[in-house]
Amino acid sequence: MGCKKANTGIDFLQYLERDMSLYIMRFLHDPADLVRASSVSHFWQQFVIENGFAKELCLKTFSGCSNFLGTVNESKGKNQDNNNSLETDHEVYAALLYAFQKSKLCVSCGTKEGISASSTNNYPRHCIANTRDIPNIPSLDKSTYWSSNGQRNSHVPETLTYKLHSGIWAITEIYVRPCPAEGSPNVFSSKSVRFRIGHSKSPRENDRDPIADDQVDWTYISPEFPMKQEHRVQPFKLPQPVLCFDGYLKIELLGRIQRHKKDGLFYICVSYVRALGHDLFPAFDAKIQERYGKPLLVYNPDKLEDVFEIYPNYEWMRPWALSLPRRY
Repeated sequence: MGCKKANTGIDFLQYLERDMSLYIMRFLHDPADLVRASSVSHFWQQFVIENGFAKELCLKTFSGCSNFLGTVNESKGKNQDNNNSLETDHEVYAALLYAFQKSKLCVSCGTKEGISASSTNNYPRHCIANTRDIPNIPSLDKSTYWSSNGQRNSHVPETLTYKLHSGIWAITEIYVRPCPAEGSPNVFSSKSVRFRIGHSKSPRENDRDPIADDQVDWTYISPEFPMKQEHRVQPFKLPQPVLCFDGYLKIELLGRIQRHKKDGLFYICVSYVRALGHDLFPAFDAKIQERYGKPLLVYNPDKLEDVFEIYPNYEWMRPWALSLPRRY
């Protein structure tokens, strides 16, 4: 007796209840799988788009993704049909996930300018500009670094604020190197560190000028990380990549440990700060909608391959870069 041939043409999405279908489809964690699922049939395509799986996956992957007011696909021109907003969201967020996976991790991204410090020692060579020097270079003048003012209270915090590079970045890790103070062998580190990332609430004529806290929309605040009292680059991996654009990085140095023998006061000294992440520009950009104070995520499909290009070989950074723990 011959076996009856199984019917393999049944579309389970059309037979299962919607909640069960949603439950199953949410196991897709790869943007490529979402693309494949949406190409099975017109019904599957509509199901994936209408339920916003690509956007949902982005919200799980990136911190700061929920801050976007909407999306724009540049290939569709300026007069996009509002009725196709779900389809545009699907295209943009799926491409964002794909770009993040395929782009190269940039060793030298993020910090463009040190623009302000909560306090600075009176010596000119102890300013925030010195925290962007490349560490472990033999000719580096070790007397140049940032130093706070001295405090009698060890709980007084300090902050360093930096302008991030233009475009959109997915910041994954931040490096900080505490250092000894001049005339002392001891490392003047903070007890712990916390990071804030955000963007200006309105366009600025000169992004190198100091900026007040209330002028920045701080869309991300990290957990508090303990710092080691060691004179070396310390990597702090963020719990999830943080999307930022034309933004600002604030480093909060919390608590003081070391007194200086010259005056008995507590200081914090830092010789290096750098952010690590994926550069997603020019395929992606953001534009602030001044009416709402929120950004639109802008996608240019013609530039997508540009973010996959290999960055120049930073041979001069190799000695210290290779000394960091491999995380990716």
